[in-house]
Amino acid sequence: MLNTKKRGLLASAGALVTAVALAFGGAAAAQAAPVDTMPETSGLVITKLEQPADNGAAATGLEQTGLSAKPIEGVTFEAYKVPLTKNPMSNEGQQEIAGTTLAAAKTAVASKTADRSGVTDAAGVVRWEGAQALDAGLWLVRETNTPAGVVAAGDFLVAAPLTHPTDLNKWLDTIYVYPKNHTVAGSKTVENAADLKVGDTVTWTITVDNPSPRDNATGEYTAADKLQIIDVLDDAFLKTAADGSGVKATAPAGLAFGEDYTVTVAAAGGKSTVTIDFTAKGLAKVAAAKTADVVLTLDTVVTQPGEIKNVAHFFSSKAQTTPKEIPGTEVKYGNYALIKKSEGAPKDKTANLAGAEFMVFASADDARAAVNGDKDALAKALKPAAGSHTDGVWTTNADGRVDITGLRYSNFANGKPVAEGQAGYQAYWLVETKALKDHQLLAEPVKFEVTKESATQTTQTIVNQYDRGGFVLPLTGGTGTIMLTVAGIALLAVVLIVARRRQHAAE
Repeated sequence: MLNTKKRGLLASAGALVTAVALAFGGAAAAQAAPVDTMPETSGLVITKLEQPADNGAAATGLEQTGLSAKPIEGVTFEAYKVPLTKNPMSNEGQQEIAGTTLAAAKTAVASKTADRSGVTDAAGVVRWEGAQALDAGLWLVRETNTPAGVVAAGDFLVAAPLTHPTDLNKWLDTIYVYPKNHTVAGSKTVENAADLKVGDTVTWTITVDNPSPRDNATGEYTAADKLQIIDVLDDAFLKTAADGSGVKATAPAGLAFGEDYTVTVAAAGGKSTVTIDFTAKGLAKVAAAKTADVVLTLDTVVTQPGEIKNVAHFFSSKAQTTPKEIPGTEVKYGNYALIKKSEGAPKDKTANLAGAEFMVFASADDARAAVNGDKDALAKALKPAAGSHTDGVWTTNADGRVDITGLRYSNFANGKPVAEGQAGYQAYWLVETKALKDHQLLAEPVKFEVTKESATQTTQTIVNQYDRGGFVLPLTGGTGTIMLTVAGIALLAVVLIVARRRQHAAE
């Protein structure tokens, strides 16, 4: 009996040991895959790319291949280690890292100098590996300088080390991140097809891509931290309103002068620098418009003839230290050399070529009507605000020449060449309003062009006919009246003689 009980107890004890062994054996089997020791440093590779149309795949920390976005060279990155109260190699430290917001991290590093710095190469890459690897902890990464026309992306946080996204019992030796930058370009156009003379107002249009960056995490558009557009005018040729009212933001809709953007005009050294700064409120409106371009117009008065080029520049973020040039355009205003000649003067006469007066018209119809004395047409004569000819009357000198100044080139409008028959081409018509002494007025208008060469042209001349022959009327006291007087006296004498003879015959 006792033996039976003893065997039962031993069997029970053996079963218990087996169960315990199996239990511990099972636990050992569950932990059979080795866990990586948490590394004290991690490499960080940043690849800077242009912002594509879509947000792209979510970042996992792994290296990505087959990227289609264009890399950006010359972006400066700095990394700051965020101070922590707990050891980042502990569970408490990992919890502290997970609970730290970007705003809190920015505040924590506000007074720090960067712990790492690098500039992207031609592949858009910065590498902090080996001796430059990041210590375990939380790091804030910031773009501090971008090439012209590249909008800095926002700050972002990197926790080092980082768990492998698919092998969850491992750590990443190197963390790969792919922040995107929005690139910005600009263009400039001009409208002056209808602005035919010096003194007219020419409108320049500046268009800049929307500079609003997209949030690295959400892809949403956020307000840029800066948008400044600068246009330098040559005071010798262009003038704009000193109070900045010559600038208007036309897009996105709803931008208000003084509230959403400010304009300053600073004159120095013969130049006027027009600076347009967008306020925080204006930048928020621009971000709300997402991809809509920013469009401004600038009104300037042309003050003298010339081939007048104008370019602008812009900053699209505070990190941009070199302004991006906006390709310029130009307007062209010039002169026409009017050459007056005389024909038909007697050999013993020298024509005086001084004193002929002309007016200029922009259409053949107005010019013809002016020839016929139409006062409304005469009022349409062009009056460039150039030199002393602001009244629109041009008078020849003793050599028969007068320079008609300050007209838009016939073959250049809205910033580009145009040919006769194309939109923007402009011919002009001369009307003689006062003839040379002893000459006939021109019977019809004379068409001419203003070009680069017309200021010195000599091939087109204006010829007036000298009055002579049948066109000369008898002058009071001249030879014609003397002959008439003699003939009259002779006729009277004949009448008297005939009358006397008749009288004698009657007696």
